[in-house]
Amino acid sequence: MAFRFKETLAVLALATASVMPVPANADTAADEAAILEIWSTYSAARVAGDAETWLSLWDTDGIRLPPGSPALDYATFSQGIPEAFAASQPPSMEIVADEVVVIGDWAFSSGNFTVADTVDGKFLTIFRRQDDGTWRIFRDAFNMNTP
Repeated sequence: MAFRFKETLAVLALATASVMPVPANADTAADEAAILEIWSTYSAARVAGDAETWLSLWDTDGIRLPPGSPALDYATFSQGIPEAFAASQPPSMEIVADEVVVIGDWAFSSGNFTVADTVDGKFLTIFRRQDDGTWRIFRDAFNMNTP
């Protein structure tokens, strides 16, 4: 009986794989590079106080999950970003993505960040491919390693 069960699972797996759609733009290396470029733009915009560029990296359905605070949707957090960026610009910010994984029109990235050599933390971010093929931040969870 166990043999038939395994055989059935194998057949179902092959059948499912044969009918699953493959994204038209399945160039994973290019997608990974585009996401790494988002991190570069993200940190440069933050240091420059460029709220417009920073906000352009986000999906308008995006949600930030900051430490010690409730989740914030794009409509809520985008309103305060220009003032926050104008009031405080860190002298430096480095984001190091330890991994970028692309699965069709979704991707995630995790890694570490350092702000002004005084704050360090980690992140896990989900990206969604847009209709034009570009990537935008869809969910962003992060926390600090120090209090």
